[in-house]
Amino acid sequence: MASVVFYMEDGTTLVHKLESDVATIGRHPDNDVVLTCPSSSGRHAIIKASNEGVFVQDLGSSNGTRVNGAEIEEALLKDGDRVGFGDVQSVFYAGDAPSVLEEKPLITPRFSNSLPTSAPVRTEPSPPAAKPGPPGRALSPVRRAYGKPAPGSYPNSSEGGCMTGIIVTGLFVIAFFVGLALRHSKEMDGNLFKDLSDKVTGSMPKIKIERKEE
Repeated sequence: MASVVFYMEDGTTLVHKLESDVATIGRHPDNDVVLTCPSSSGRHAIIKASNEGVFVQDLGSSNGTRVNGAEIEEALLKDGDRVGFGDVQSVFYAGDAPSVLEEKPLITPRFSNSLPTSAPVRTEPSPPAAKPGPPGRALSPVRRAYGKPAPGSYPNSSEGGCMTGIIVTGLFVIAFFVGLALRHSKEMDGNLFKDLSDKVTGSMPKIKIERKEE
């Protein structure tokens, strides 16, 4: 016969055998199982047996009914399930309850399922000890760990910076003249560089040299 063991807040246990199809649970004295805990409602829940199994159903209680930590409205019970009625915990057994019961259940607190579990500590292997340098030449910890950099392993930052500046300036100048040529072509319908060349050469006076014959 299925049974439910209730662990009361005063440390006592109550074994209720499901002799009828429906067992009422709550704080009201006319329930089949009377709970004195203030977190339990007057008509808290029922446990009912059917051809499909044994179910627990919450009756709209204030603090809810939980099966293995999850709040439910109705759930099918399996052997060993933990059922909480407010703060009162219980264990469902598909058969008779064990003859020897612990004084306190091994059940976590009501809201403990929201607490994170501690992550395992990961240990890293310590690096191998550096070999001692030659006498009279003490090396810093960084150089002992990584050694002397190979020649040419680091680029010359000053040369790279100058080259980058020249390239950027050149690109800016080219972009400026290209934009100026496009604007001149659109507004004047001509070639900027040809017009500039004609203007420069046309403004200069032409000098004619004549040879005087004796």
